[in-house]
Amino acid sequence: EGEEEVDGEVCTCALYTGDDIIGEDIIGEDITEEGMSGVQLSYPDTTFSYSVEVLSKIDQDQENDIEEEIETESEDLEEDEEEEGSEERAEDISRHKWTKASFIFPTEVAPTPIKETPGQEKYRIQATLPKKVQFVIQEMLETEERYVEDLQFVVEGYMEPMIHNPDPSVSGLAENIFQYFGQIHSFHSTTFMASIIAAGTSDNPLKDIANTFISHEQELAVYLSFMVHERRAHAIIQQHHSGLISELESSLQDKLGLSANLLKPTQRMVKYKQFLDVILEKSQESGECEEMCDAHTMVTNILNTSNDLCHLQALQLPLEISHDATGELLKQADFQVVVNNKQKRVRRVFLFENYIVYSKEVPSSEEEELKYRSKHVVGLHEIGLTPYTPEEPHKCHIWTGETSFSMFSSSEQAEEWSKSISTILWGQLKQIKRDRDMSRMMKKTRGAVRIRGGANRK
Repeated sequence: EGEEEVDGEVCTCALYTGDDIIGEDIIGEDITEEGMSGVQLSYPDTTFSYSVEVLSKIDQDQENDIEEEIETESEDLEEDEEEEGSEERAEDISRHKWTKASFIFPTEVAPTPIKETPGQEKYRIQATLPKKVQFVIQEMLETEERYVEDLQFVVEGYMEPMIHNPDPSVSGLAENIFQYFGQIHSFHSTTFMASIIAAGTSDNPLKDIANTFISHEQELAVYLSFMVHERRAHAIIQQHHSGLISELESSLQDKLGLSANLLKPTQRMVKYKQFLDVILEKSQESGECEEMCDAHTMVTNILNTSNDLCHLQALQLPLEISHDATGELLKQADFQVVVNNKQKRVRRVFLFENYIVYSKEVPSSEEEELKYRSKHVVGLHEIGLTPYTPEEPHKCHIWTGETSFSMFSSSEQAEEWSKSISTILWGQLKQIKRDRDMSRMMKKTRGAVRIRGGANRK
């Protein structure tokens, strides 16, 4: 937190991290009530906003224009579907504003930096380990204790008073908001905290930490359910914040608020991955990485799977296509998409086993959540793929008989998607060949049977 003079004006800065709140003075929108993490700098007529998904400078006049465009966008949606020109003109205005959906996707939560130097060392860590690994393990154990305290604060301050409230509507609300939260609290307070501290202070901490994660894979899987449900919990809090929830926040003097506190489990899982990233790197250098690789893969899979499911929940497919028909979701990501050489538009692209879906982000008036409306749904059996080339490192290009789709992103993502689509198409060709060979074999078999039958009659 601090003040800086910008063009002769005083600029107030407040920093919100994934785990803590630093500073309180904010000019403008109170981002903590929406569970946001980021930085907001304000001085007369200008606001700089930084979040996980948003990096924008909004002048006061421009902000008013954006508000008007957001209000009118929903009225134009039906026309957008009918008129391609209107669709190209419509922008994804919601990207310029804070959205509650900005914080529901686990892999997009920015973790707080790992300390490069330790404070007062609370635990005895194996001295033969590299210093950075010692710092990481020390921080993992210390923050585990604080994490359990944070969970306890939510359980005692919010969950229990709401669940035991005599009003059935309040207790029912609590069950929806805190679904899976009690399980996470119980697991960490009774089992995982003691196990990870014992592992981190053992004579072989790297192997023991990895085995601790692996042995508790089933219990940690509850995070997947929690993170998928979390977006619904935040919407409920937003809808019912003015009553009991607001009173509880005031009585607890909770500056973060319930919505931000519910982010703690997601932030913790992101933090686990950050810790394991460093430990795995050092384990590979020492040649002892088998168990740590398994632990790192498990935590990464929990985050990636929950992230994909969160986005998938927001996707609105056309009525004639069911989620069963699409097959399993393989990938999803944001791309700059050009359709038939027209203007680039940001689209969330979903790659399924049987389809590729190009969707547009639209705000939901019902729950103020982000939704994805399908703009183009293409069967993978209909497409061709232009091979990925280093000459166009940021481009993944597919086409059908009538439409071409050029997707632009980082070179790594473009190459990865090109390879994935190529693998699917080659798999389809192999399946067609197998089916054709099987059909030929059956025809030959039937012909041989007829010949032998005729010979027997003679």
